[in-house]
Amino acid sequence: MNIDEEFKHLLKWGRYQTVIYAIVFTACVPNAFPTLHFAVNHFEPNHRCKLPPEIESILKNNSNDSEKILDYYIPKEVDDYGDLVRSKCHMYNGSYSTELPPIHINQSSADIISCTNGYTFDILPNHDTAVTDFEMVCSNTWKGPLAIMVFQSGMACGSIAGMLADRYGRRPVYLIATFAQIGSMAFTAASRDYYLYLVVVYLSGVTGLINFVAAFVLATEVISVKSRNFMAVGTMYAFSIGYGLVPLISYYTQNWRSYFWASMTIAIVLYLPGYWLFPESPRWLMTVGRTNDAIKEMEKMAEANKKKIDFAELRKAHTHNMMTRSSGLIETLRTIFKSRLTSRCLAAFFVWFVAGLVYYAISFYSKSFSDDRYLNTLFCALAEIPAYVSSFYAVKIIGRQRSTTFFLLTCGIFSIILPYLPEDLSLARTIISIIGKSAVSAVFYVIYLSTSEIAPTLQRSATMSIASFCSRVGAFIAPSVMLMGKIEYTIPNWIMGGITILSGIIGIFCIPETMRVRMPDTVQQAENNKRYYGLNIFRKFKSTEDNT
Repeated sequence: MNIDEEFKHLLKWGRYQTVIYAIVFTACVPNAFPTLHFAVNHFEPNHRCKLPPEIESILKNNSNDSEKILDYYIPKEVDDYGDLVRSKCHMYNGSYSTELPPIHINQSSADIISCTNGYTFDILPNHDTAVTDFEMVCSNTWKGPLAIMVFQSGMACGSIAGMLADRYGRRPVYLIATFAQIGSMAFTAASRDYYLYLVVVYLSGVTGLINFVAAFVLATEVISVKSRNFMAVGTMYAFSIGYGLVPLISYYTQNWRSYFWASMTIAIVLYLPGYWLFPESPRWLMTVGRTNDAIKEMEKMAEANKKKIDFAELRKAHTHNMMTRSSGLIETLRTIFKSRLTSRCLAAFFVWFVAGLVYYAISFYSKSFSDDRYLNTLFCALAEIPAYVSSFYAVKIIGRQRSTTFFLLTCGIFSIILPYLPEDLSLARTIISIIGKSAVSAVFYVIYLSTSEIAPTLQRSATMSIASFCSRVGAFIAPSVMLMGKIEYTIPNWIMGGITILSGIIGIFCIPETMRVRMPDTVQQAENNKRYYGLNIFRKFKSTEDNT
């Protein structure tokens, strides 16, 4: 008797699974708060050079004539759209008078220099963003993308740390990562210097998604095969809800530091029940040889679901046949590169890389939805709802890999089309943007589910961690890809479109279909899944969920 057969005795879905679903769902919501805050907290308001205090006082006391007065101090220049606007980064170099009208050297002969006294931002008091606090503008424009890249590098390191769940269990890693994430929010809010901000942003990235990965893996391990899709999509919806809360929290707090304090408070409330109720995975316990602990967890499941089951046979069947196997990075890499799992894992990792690059490029840099930072972020979040609805039914009807390829091709084609649509076709551009964002969000869900299903139990968290690392590498270079738009505005879309189409083609040939396949506990069981589509994308496979 194996653990999957025991799960069948505990029904497809019961009270226990409902509780776990609620815990994992609420636990995944706060992960979006530190991950996507850049979309609103790195907002750059209109600004100009700060003038000497006496001049600023004159401007403040003569607000009705401020534009005329500024003509004497701030030059005008042509913007990217060909309009003549007041310079954001330059000022006249001259000796100024506090008399009205202002008197200084002739403008035509005055030198134009970069700002020497800092900047004045067009925002209300106590509405600061990280950009205004650390002056990430003009000659310091590099500071914003650098902070995002540092955060993503932290997430990459944190992704590797997620493999500790294979060695020490899902529950302890989840709890430690949760406490660390809450602490990182507090440190970010308290940072007063840009370089200190970089340090805490890195730490925030390290703690970013470790508990999310642990919760996702647990969700796929405590339910039967047929319910796995429903449980997995719930974690994605939870992240989308958190994504949608990001602009709402920012809108009502207005100040970026207040945003982090409010996010931390909400996170504590949502995480708190998990401290007592987040369980250990019985599948993991059984695989590492802790049979008695696994049976205790399954007895809790049976009691909650009002089922009486004798686990004596399971206790006898699981001795030490799988318990001597090791887990962790070395064993996982050995498993990947010294088995028939190599091509499928590398293909999955490439899809993760592509999804990370495109997802965060759209989330942080897209203005196709709205020029308002709150609405733009909210629309990006809302675009994920139809994505997960469609992907949920797609993986049930046409399978994992055909869904992955379909969404990747859709995202790639629409990414290439978007920059060639005229500016006046705003509705068409919005629709195209929503479809592209929805498609890449759907890819994230399907590849999350598929990767967890092709990996053996003892290497599952480590495999997911490596995959997440690849995603963070993609997210890390997303700012560089988007900066290429300054050379030619279509380059980022061609890069994103080209690699998504390529990854869709590779996936259909190299990643096996896992729909209605039992979750593999060993490398041999994982290798036995040879259900590839290739060119025959209409192929049908029989269910293997009943096979031992």
